Formats: sequence, C-alpha cells, structure tokens
Amino acid sequence: MSSPVEVPHPSTQPSLAVSHRDAGDGVCVVTPAGEIDLASAPRLKSSLVTLLEEGFTHFVLDLSLVRYLDSTGLGILIGFVRRLPDGGQVVLAAAPSAVLGLLELTGLDGQFATFADAEDALAQLRGGSDDPSQVPLCADAEIALGLAATALPFAESSADELRRWVRILSAHGEAGRAFQGAGLTEESLNRPVAADADGAPAHPDSVTRVRSLATAIAADREAATIGTVDLLLAVMTIYGDAFDDELRVHGTTSIELIECLGTSPDPAPVS
Repeated sequence: MSSPVEVPHPSTQPSLAVSHRDAGDGVCVVTPAGEIDLASAPRLKSSLVTLLEEGFTHFVLDLSLVRYLDSTGLGILIGFVRRLPDGGQVVLAAAPSAVLGLLELTGLDGQFATFADAEDALAQLRGGSDDPSQVPLCADAEIALGLAATALPFAESSADELRRWVRILSAHGEAGRAFQGAGLTEESLNRPVAADADGAPAHPDSVTRVRSLATAIAADREAATIGTVDLLLAVMTIYGDAFDDELRVHGTTSIELIECLGTSPDPAPVS
C-alpha cells in the first residue's frame, strides 16, 4: 500500500532506468531515474544485487532523478542493506523531502544517512575530506548525524531545529549519558512547548556547521574519533543562549550538563 507522503503520483506507465559509476575503493554511485514502485522496484533490486556481486560494498544512492518512490521501493532498500557484508553501507543523496518524510513516517529514518548530494556522500564515505586532519566519526556520532540529516530539514524554526538536536543527542553515546545525568528524561522531552517567540528560521546547513565545528573540537583534543560530546559542544557553541533556554525548559542547565560529561567521549570508531 502506498504511503501518503510519496513524491508526486507516477504516470500511467511507470518506468525506471538505473545507472551507476565506480567511485573507487569499493564505492559505487547508483542513480535511479524515474519511478520506483511495485512494477519497477525489482529492476532496482536486480541492479543493486549485480553491483554487490561485482565487488562493491559501499553505495551512494543518488535520488535526484527519482520522481516517485513508495513503500515497495523502500522495502527493496531495506532488504538490500541486509545483504551487505560487514562494514558495507548504503547512504542516500539528494533525497526529495517526501522521501525523507516516508523514512520518518515508517520509523526508518535512522537506517540511512542522508546527504545533500552525491559528492557530499562520497566525501563522507571516503573519510570526510582530503584534509589529513579530518577526524572520523565514532559509531554513536555517525548515527546521531544521520538522524539529524533526516530530521532537521523538517524543522519549522531555529528553536524547533535545536529541540531536534537535543532529542537526538540525548539518546546517543556519552552525550546521552550526560543528558540523563543532568535529569533530562524522555518524559521531559515529550512535554508540550510554547510557540517559538522569535520565529527565527531554521539553518539550512545546520548539520554541516555542527559537523565542521565538532571536527575542529575533536582535532583540538587530538581525539581519534569525533564523539557525541564533540557534537554536543558544537551545538552548545552554535546555538548559544538558545541552548541554555532550551535546557531550562527541561529543568536543567548547561553547567549541570557539562558537569555530567565524561572524560573519554565515545571511543569506538566507525568501521
């Protein structure tokens, strides 16, 4: 059954073309063009499985040319992820907003990291950038940024965007344990909030800004990986007083949160 948040309805004769390019080091950019539905999804599955058999293990799915995708297509992607060898990965690039909505609606928004375009996705898979000082993400930070990339495009304001950062970080890694230690609970996160007073718009590049600053913070402490604490400190710095205000809504303060931070944030790297 199709989801109510699919991208615009397909034509009466659905069609799908699938192309790919070898990005090196086992990475492949796959570009479906057209409509992914019950009739055409097997073509996408066949293309992906063939590429996997040819030795590719990391896939960037460029969705910029997709006009329509329903739950059948999403099921194909989930099934393909289960076929991947240990360390394999599928990330999404240039996903239409309705596709992001479908992921959120089905609770699969944490399954796929999403990126603005294929080049951003490739940079992530290759370690972030050509800069040797770039620090890789630990596993929890990878999950948190993937969730943020999915959730933040739906933020209605800067305050709403910050609330989404707090909700994500409070559930992952050392940052999550610090939030819990400071008394921020799932119950407090679910309390109704007043309408945003300033109405400031959300930042379209919030994930990039936080990732960039977190990288600098991790590099400064000569860390092997970027942890969720580095992401948290970046969010605190970027949002400033608004972050303090958000914590007060939940009955805690930045000082209490900092006191709860561990000394060795998120040591486990992403494989």
